[in-house]
Amino acid sequence: MNTHTLELDLSKDGLGAGLVRVGQGDKHGTTIKALIYDGGAEAALTGFTAYLEVLLPNKRNYYRAAAAISGNAATVTVDENKLCSVAGYTDEAYFAFEKDGVRYSTERFAIEILRCVTEGQKPAQSWDDAIDNLISRGNAAVSAANTAAGAANTAADAANKAAARVETAVSNASSAASAATSAAQAANSAATAANTATGAANSAAQAATSAASAANDAAGAANTAANRANQAADRVDKAIADAEAATKGANQAAEKANGSADKADKAAADAHTAADDAREATKRALSVIGSGTGGGASSGGGADSAEVEKLKEDAATLATALVDLTDDYIVIDNTVFTPASRVVSTDGGTIELDRASYENGIITLE
Repeated sequence: MNTHTLELDLSKDGLGAGLVRVGQGDKHGTTIKALIYDGGAEAALTGFTAYLEVLLPNKRNYYRAAAAISGNAATVTVDENKLCSVAGYTDEAYFAFEKDGVRYSTERFAIEILRCVTEGQKPAQSWDDAIDNLISRGNAAVSAANTAAGAANTAADAANKAAARVETAVSNASSAASAATSAAQAANSAATAANTATGAANSAAQAATSAASAANDAAGAANTAANRANQAADRVDKAIADAEAATKGANQAAEKANGSADKADKAAADAHTAADDAREATKRALSVIGSGTGGGASSGGGADSAEVEKLKEDAATLATALVDLTDDYIVIDNTVFTPASRVVSTDGGTIELDRASYENGIITLE
């Protein structure tokens, strides 16, 4: 943003290359791009170092900033905090190029520094990127020196610790020498004891010969015991064979028992299905009975009242058996048949049922 493009000639034949306005209080908001010519032809700037140099409006201090070069263009984004320390107008601004002791500068152009009404500025002084870079390198060198000093102190500490470890090693070596002397003395004592042990070993050898004879006698007895053990093992093998045969018979019996259990489960399922079918048939029968009653024989030849009552009694008997078998309620012709297992208590015509509730005039059976 706020980029100014100028055309400047190293021949300095121009009468002023234009005006650049910069405002105090801006922060890196102004870029000056200069197209550099040499007698009207594009200048060859390869290998040169470029600078923007400006004499501040107070005519005492200057601002010098490094510029980037691309082709014949030199570009710099100014630091307003430094360039704009003095408000006013200056016509002594230009780009300079240096290489191998050679220096060129362009024709001059003007810069107007606009005053900021809300921010104070640093006191006017000269600003030079080269000097700033030198200061930065000096600060970096001081920091590196401090780091090196710290490393040297660390190395010194490590050396002191190593010296302490050497002293400890010397002390340990002295202790080891003393221990070696003691060990030599102990070895001499051990040699004497070994001679004594040799005599004892000879005596032990004689005793061992006697023990060998006794061992031979024991071996004979052991062989006899081994024969008896083999005979006992044969009897154990026969017992194992008999047990395996018995296990096989037991497995076959278990398989037959499992088959019978499967058949029993199937029969129970068939019985439960038959009970459900009978329950539905009873409901349908009572429905038919209800549709055929009306105080007497119907013109269609329906059942008379006595037959209907007999059928209802039979249906009630069947429904009573079914609810106990299925553990569920059956409702027939506004009559609820209840499993005996769900009756909690009866008292004076009042019955209390398990898993049943009454609320707002509605009885709920679960």
